Amino acid sequence: MKQQFIKQWQSLKEQEQRLLLLAGGIFILFILVMGVFRPLTEGVDKAYKDKQRQQELVAWVNSSVGTLKSSASIKNTSRVNLSQLVNRTRGKYSINISKMQPSDGALRVNIDSVEFNQLIAWVDELTNKHGLKVENLDIAQGDLPGYVRVSRLVLEK
Repeated sequence: MKQQFIKQWQSLKEQEQRLLLLAGGIFILFILVMGVFRPLTEGVDKAYKDKQRQQELVAWVNSSVGTLKSSASIKNTSRVNLSQLVNRTRGKYSINISKMQPSDGALRVNIDSVEFNQLIAWVDELTNKHGLKVENLDIAQGDLPGYVRVSRLVLEK
C-alpha cells in the first residue's frame, strides 16, 4: 500500500504535488480550527457569561437581603409566639425548616433547601405583615438552580 502511494505520488507533476500539499495543509488547519480552537473559544465565552450571571445574581441577592433587613416595619407582635408565627406562615411558601432554636425574643431558623423566590416572599411577609426584624441571614447556593440553603436566619420581634 505504501509502495503504491509512493508510485502514485511520483507519477504526479511537481505542480500537482505542491497543490496537494497546500490543500492538505489547509485541510489540517481547518480541522484544527473547527475541531479544537473554536470549541475551546466557545467554552471560554460560555464560562465567562456564566460567571457574569452568577455575579449579577449574588449582587441581586445581597441587595435583596439588605432591602429586607432595612424594610422591617414596627408592628405589635409581642402577643405572638415567634415559633408559632413561623410555623403558621411557612406552609404557604413550601418551606421545610430543618432546625428552629428560640432564645430571648429571637428565633434562629435553618432551612436545608428552599427556592430563593419563596424564601424572599416568606421573609417579606414576616417583616412587613407581622413586624418581625431580620437580624441575620446567611444563605448559600443550593444543589439545584434557583435554590438556596439557609444556614442561619435570626428573626426578632
